[in-house]
Amino acid sequence: MIITRIALTVVALSLTSRGLHAQTDARMKHWSFQPIKSINTPLIPGDNWSRTPIDRFILEGMKTHHLTPAPIADRRTLLRRVTYDLTGLPPSPTQMSQFLAGKNPKAYEKVVDRLLASPQYGEQWGRHWLDVVHYGDTHGYDKDKRRPNAWRYRDYVIHAFNKDVPYSQFIREQIAGDMVSPGTKDGVVATGFVVAGPWDFVGEVELAEGTVEKEKTRLLDRDDMVANVMSTFNSVTIHCARCHDHKFDPISQREYYRLQAVFAGVERGDRIIGDGDEASDTPSPSNGYHSGIEAQPDVTKWVQIDLGKSVTVESLRLLPARPTDFPDTPGFGFPVRFTIAVSDEPLFTSQTIVDDHSGADFANPKDKLYVVDLHGVKTRYIRVQATRLWPRTNDYIFALAEVQTYSGGTNVARGNVVTAKDSIEQGRWSTKFLTDGCDSRHAFGISSYAVVPRMSRTVQLLSRGDVESPIAPVEPGSLSCVAGMDANLAVKTSEPEGARRLALANWIADPKNSLTWRSIVNRVWQYHFGKGIVDTPNDFGRNGSAPTHPELLDWMANWFASNGQSIKKLHKMIVMSSAYMQSSSPSTASLKLDSDNKFLSRMNRRRLDAEEIRDSVLTVSGNMNLEAGGPGYDLFRFKDDHSPIYDFADTSKMNDPKTFRRTIYRFIVRSVPNPFLDCLDGADPNINTPVRNTTMTALQSLALWNNPFMIGQEAAFAGRIRNQSPDVSRQIACAYERALNRAPTSHELELAKAYIQKNNLESFCRILLNTSEFVFID
Repeated sequence: MIITRIALTVVALSLTSRGLHAQTDARMKHWSFQPIKSINTPLIPGDNWSRTPIDRFILEGMKTHHLTPAPIADRRTLLRRVTYDLTGLPPSPTQMSQFLAGKNPKAYEKVVDRLLASPQYGEQWGRHWLDVVHYGDTHGYDKDKRRPNAWRYRDYVIHAFNKDVPYSQFIREQIAGDMVSPGTKDGVVATGFVVAGPWDFVGEVELAEGTVEKEKTRLLDRDDMVANVMSTFNSVTIHCARCHDHKFDPISQREYYRLQAVFAGVERGDRIIGDGDEASDTPSPSNGYHSGIEAQPDVTKWVQIDLGKSVTVESLRLLPARPTDFPDTPGFGFPVRFTIAVSDEPLFTSQTIVDDHSGADFANPKDKLYVVDLHGVKTRYIRVQATRLWPRTNDYIFALAEVQTYSGGTNVARGNVVTAKDSIEQGRWSTKFLTDGCDSRHAFGISSYAVVPRMSRTVQLLSRGDVESPIAPVEPGSLSCVAGMDANLAVKTSEPEGARRLALANWIADPKNSLTWRSIVNRVWQYHFGKGIVDTPNDFGRNGSAPTHPELLDWMANWFASNGQSIKKLHKMIVMSSAYMQSSSPSTASLKLDSDNKFLSRMNRRRLDAEEIRDSVLTVSGNMNLEAGGPGYDLFRFKDDHSPIYDFADTSKMNDPKTFRRTIYRFIVRSVPNPFLDCLDGADPNINTPVRNTTMTALQSLALWNNPFMIGQEAAFAGRIRNQSPDVSRQIACAYERALNRAPTSHELELAKAYIQKNNLESFCRILLNTSEFVFID
């Protein structure tokens, strides 16, 4: 045992020494860890191509490699490209015709401004962000339970993009919003980012405390939080240092566990953020009201609520108690006989009894709400009076978990003053707990799946990442490899949990943090051009790719960080550039000298993402419902069970109008992917997905041709254009305009007429939605 302790101490000292001398590591000189350089835009003689500063960097790179830019794309292609990029939806026939007919030289810029102001912009770019942070609406793992309140984080992200929240604020809110904006809904909801990933229900809930397995589960849970934060905002593979120092980057194992210490007090769960009548799965901090204890049952007890002023009340709800110390006793303390009375004065010398159960024993409601219709009575005070008490254990009591009183749909009893004949004021029992929105099992109110602060836990540096081989405790900290940044966060494990998250958030959002600003501009660039300047957007380390245009990356990072951190302004600068407006048709020289288009001598053609395909089909068919926000809709049959069942084989909901909303609002299941979207390379919510795969397979063709959703929408599409005109030629023209944003050629028109005559309009619409022109953007 003595030898083992000595060995561990030597290892600990060795690791500490390595951490202290990390600044001497040659790997510290890697480009991404260096300060962002102040770059001047190149001056290129005879340049009449550049529209934005971006273009000068791109043109300089082309000239260095003997390339020339492709021609500017035609107006139809440009409108389709920018509309899909910024909103994920196709332009309407009217928008296309107006743009093609327009003579205003600023017509394209006006389109860009309109798209950036559209609510659909946040839905498109929110979806990209949710890919990166591996958002899902279920826990994952073996028992893939639902997270009914996770959607509020999804909506927060969409709103943040639409509001163009400055990026540093976006960072700080997601890591520590409850500290940045305490007491606000967004402050809590934003922290859904930290807990967006999978969560092991079995390990966290069913495994016993104090076991090795429990510690392993918590280690992995914190690992997910650390990896999510650092890969998303700083593009580093921090999780590679869990069992040993990072093999490629100057990140020590000790630094990894210092980051784990930041999240040592974090748990995942529903958290109350405001008023409402939803019961979450959050254990509440109180049991409710408990009267004094009596030896006999026929003793009068009462408890009453002061609503603050006389109001019109429609209904009253009594919530039976099930206290934590009697978890198997539903209906604990509910009176055997009782009355409910209202009055406008506190002593009830003048009262109206609105519900009377004093003449006979009342059946215990167990866990069921007892609701009384008050028919709009006007009152200030409400009293529940027990005339026969509930038998406990050789004694008698009166108890209630919660009383709710509704006026105009609002629980006006919430948080108001409660008085009683007598009351046990101890622990989880108090008169004030009768109207606190909790019933010992649930907290009633608007809930969000977010960070739930708990008591801090000590985090140990682990030999080989083994929880059974702790070396020494560590304090919260960050990375020493980022030049100009102090890895010490100046917070201790003993400090409140939120203070540690806030310290890390401030470290990441610091203007000097070169990783942060390079990372975000690279991500935005990637989604516009199909590939990042660094094409490994989650890995800026030595094992990742080098930037193709390092000066441009630094210029954009510096410009973005110094000019309001507006992602919308960054979009506009990119899509207004000549580089973005180029045709995707390659020249012979371009293919020969730059086959993979590394230097952007043409635009990259791209296939629509899975969500864009589904949303486009709904738009073209006329079925798209643009209702924003709220709980996700199910595209499966659900059965709640020990291990829930998500049955996508039941296709009945595919063409249910309730599901005709944008795909970002679907309920995302981790354990069972949606077959249609998965086939089209939808993101796996179990892993951070900074770049989606783009494949072309026979299965995709079969899905687009035979999937029940596609067949149903193709029929709706045919019905839509049939209603527009009885003339077949006009029907064909309308179909082309809606699906492909153009008119058919004379040859296409004749072929379509012959096809429809032989088959039908539905079949023709099916063909249009299966063309490469529909699913690819030039």
